[in-house]
Amino acid sequence: MDKIAIISLFLIFFSVLTITLGIVKLHTYPGKVAEQRGHPQKEAIEATSLMGLLIFPLWMVALVWSYSGAVIGTLYEPPADGEPDVSDLENTPVDGQ
Repeated sequence: MDKIAIISLFLIFFSVLTITLGIVKLHTYPGKVAEQRGHPQKEAIEATSLMGLLIFPLWMVALVWSYSGAVIGTLYEPPADGEPDVSDLENTPVDGQ
């Protein structure tokens, strides 16, 4: 191999590596935004943004989700007044015991 072929191969490998790292960095951005903003579902946003590597619209959903304050599901709703707390339910006897 002559010198120009070696330089060309190095440039090709360097370009592929740079593009790959750039894509991964871009796809982890929604998770970093969610962490900085203190979003309660940051792990789900990170997972969704990384799944966006395969299905691009998922990355866009994760980006919007990380900037919004939306919480999907009822997992993070505080109990209403008068409702028992989870710690109260642990000591409650089960029927028949």
